[in-house]
Amino acid sequence: MDSIMRPFQFYPTYVFDEAKHKIDVVAKEYLQKASDDTHHLVPIDVPGDGHCLYHSIVLLMNNPLVTATELRVRTVIELITNENYYDTMYSQHAGTTDIIIQAACRKGMYSELHEIAALCNVLQCNIRSVYPKIDFQYYKAIWDSVFTPIPPVIGNCNIAILWSNTLHEKDARETYNDTWRPNHFVPLLSPPILNEFSSQSVSLVVVS
Repeated sequence: MDSIMRPFQFYPTYVFDEAKHKIDVVAKEYLQKASDDTHHLVPIDVPGDGHCLYHSIVLLMNNPLVTATELRVRTVIELITNENYYDTMYSQHAGTTDIIIQAACRKGMYSELHEIAALCNVLQCNIRSVYPKIDFQYYKAIWDSVFTPIPPVIGNCNIAILWSNTLHEKDARETYNDTWRPNHFVPLLSPPILNEFSSQSVSLVVVS
């Protein structure tokens, strides 16, 4: 239990490396329907087994000792610890926090807004949530925004996560009665850049 409660030292990967990463070609199509300032980013393939949000973070972490399961447990603990805060901020968008916690405790259960927000505190990191402009309504704006840790914690790095689907849009619509909904998360990395750019510059590119 001590290891679960110990804070992370999170120094994420920012740049796509073809020797380590595989492009998610379906997510790439969805990324082109997101905000223009994200189109240059590279969506990376992660397993679509219900832990995809946590697999996305693991891929960015450069720490082989951290697993998706540990990240899920840490996120649940964070949601329980600050339940009132997450309820106030996100219950009107994605349901009450207690229901989200129950779902998050089940293996392979799809993640929601609350978990992205909670991961900001777990990682002490700002997370840009990128949502494709498909059937987009004004109330969905929060899905396409930057999440930050609970004050007074200040995020010491920036990452970006795309709401995607494992199916192409046409196939996804056929599955959900001509509506589109995300069922997958993938991390977004910057394309390879010139060596003179620092890692700090790259992090700003990712979330600008």
